[in-house]
Amino acid sequence: MDDEISPVLNDTLSPRFQALKSFSARMRREIRVGSLIWDESDLDVRALTINNCMRRQRDAIEGAIALGDARQGHLAVAFVRAFLEERMWVTFLASMTHSEANGLLLVMGRWDARRALIAQRDYIGDLDMTLHLWFPPGFVDAHAATLDDVKNELRQLRGRWGWQGILPSAKWVAEQTSLLEEYEYLHSATSRALHFSAGEVLRRGWGVPGGALVTDKDEFREHLAEFAYDQLWRQHIGTIIGAADFLGDASISVPDDFFSEENRIKLISELTNLGRVPLVHAHEWNLAPPASGTRIAWAAVTLAQSADAGLDEASETGSQ
Repeated sequence: MDDEISPVLNDTLSPRFQALKSFSARMRREIRVGSLIWDESDLDVRALTINNCMRRQRDAIEGAIALGDARQGHLAVAFVRAFLEERMWVTFLASMTHSEANGLLLVMGRWDARRALIAQRDYIGDLDMTLHLWFPPGFVDAHAATLDDVKNELRQLRGRWGWQGILPSAKWVAEQTSLLEEYEYLHSATSRALHFSAGEVLRRGWGVPGGALVTDKDEFREHLAEFAYDQLWRQHIGTIIGAADFLGDASISVPDDFFSEENRIKLISELTNLGRVPLVHAHEWNLAPPASGTRIAWAAVTLAQSADAGLDEASETGSQ
């Protein structure tokens, strides 16, 4: 039997999707991401990083909207991980001096560039590198010879900042920016949207014993899309706030009142009024809401248990 396209629910009918479209259009009107001045003697790599992250995020939100228009909004979950890491890095870089931020980014950039160059040569060979990609003979070897020097520079920076491994991990950066809880919350599922995961395979399988087992359940795809629409604007605003002091350096212009309470209400109130979309849906654990008439009682028991736990904790603290 030929595979059939699932009649996915229409994303464009979602109030959250429409609110994200309005948000994107307003941000496009109000924030201008311009070009930077190329100054080889004093390249501001932090400014370049902020400019690039802002442009990528703006494009990605518009890409998520395009996916929604094509009824494939669930795929936009893959963007959330990048937004979160960009927000963390921009916030971390903003806490540094200009020389510290530029120094770290330049060394990390040289490490990434050399490893990519060597990996490409190892994959296609020296002959194709020279004949088809125009790299001069010996070019890759010359840069490969400097890899240990770059690694030593990273070790020195590691001693200064205290991360583990060759490069700072995402978790370490989250710790430096007070975003660890948010990172722990979002990292797992957003990572599974990018990499193979047995957990994600099981998560996407829906059915009942003895019936059909499907991987395209309409309601769950809708849930994933709604989760992406909710998180993308939140992480984008967080990135802007993290970089606020350096937006001008990054050739990003915002209105004078952009960070005012009045503008915040205009910009995101429609989105915030829709509430948050949870990362994990209770139905994934075969849970259902309490039966009608028991929900209030069930909530009261839960609150009572929480209150008892709080009293116990306070009692233990007072006895110390």
